[in-house]
Amino acid sequence: MPHASAVGRVLHLSTVLYVPPQFSTPIKTHVCNSVGRLRQVISPVNRYSRKDRTFHSSPPKCTLMTQNSSRSLWEDITEVYERARASGVAYKTDTNTQLLKDQKYDVEFVLRVATALRDKPKPSKDSANKKEWVNPFLPYEEQLWVKHLSDSHTLLLNKFNVVAHHLICVTRTFQPQTDPLNAADLGATWEAMQAFPHGALAYFNCGPESGASQPHKHTQIVPLPLAEGAGPELPFQGIIEDAKLKERTTKHVIPLHSLPFQSYACLLPDRPTSKELEQTFKELKAAFSPTTVPDDAPVESYNMVLTSSFMMLVPRSREIYGPVAVNSMGFAGSMLVRSKEELDFLRAESPMQVLAAVGVPWSEKH
Repeated sequence: MPHASAVGRVLHLSTVLYVPPQFSTPIKTHVCNSVGRLRQVISPVNRYSRKDRTFHSSPPKCTLMTQNSSRSLWEDITEVYERARASGVAYKTDTNTQLLKDQKYDVEFVLRVATALRDKPKPSKDSANKKEWVNPFLPYEEQLWVKHLSDSHTLLLNKFNVVAHHLICVTRTFQPQTDPLNAADLGATWEAMQAFPHGALAYFNCGPESGASQPHKHTQIVPLPLAEGAGPELPFQGIIEDAKLKERTTKHVIPLHSLPFQSYACLLPDRPTSKELEQTFKELKAAFSPTTVPDDAPVESYNMVLTSSFMMLVPRSREIYGPVAVNSMGFAGSMLVRSKEELDFLRAESPMQVLAAVGVPWSEKH
């Protein structure tokens, strides 16, 4: 391989050089003749053996471009997604988008309506035949693997997705989904969020009434905007910012009293650390009122929504209201509608009323 200084003397050269096979890592080389410097961009493709999930050898040392890691992760995500879709390993539910505005609260909800609506919603998990649980994350399907984010977390595609590039950030060893999020969970989730070119939303379903479907600890990440042509802000973003102004407090936690259910949010700094995200999560969790968890409940249920601007936690009292099941995405302002009955119910009741019914009411003292 030519030495970098030798390559740097070549004018207007742009090529791809390959390091020795033991590295298995292509290096895209761009030579800038104005300063005679070599800038190397290392693609994550083939950095790992997808067979044993380990480095073949230590990658070559180089100076990385500022945005390289996020750009490369996005390339990994799109490549793995297209391959999984083409091979039939990942499945996407065909939907059309409908906007339903709640006039009372001035919030416009995004409904993802399944193209093939059923007459009735699917049977509840209580009435369905119970099968022995098999952990889909240990081992995970090889074709869904995107990248190891750390020694503790890995990034997968969601096998059954409604929007393209839906990701799951899972712990590499089993941890219960009912455990609170920690710095490692939130740091890995935040890293995955930064890869999306137009922003992303992360969420966490915790507890039996939260809409959680897997007991192995994981967060989920979906791209923004929620609907084509919509802005990057979520429907509740304005409510959170207004509440911060009305509270006139220096406290970090903002109770969203204008909403008809207990909900708490914190605005985030531009580049929060994983420790700062963990502390924010703890403060929001501590804000829950003592009446949030019923005396007979084995574990509390709640949802978390995370964007680059804010984190929000919402305690839950039940998973389903009428025919509609709600997870964290409902509190982000979006719901998946699978049946005509669900669609008619949402139009009659309003999404905000559904959220109020599955949430926890404010105490009279607030």
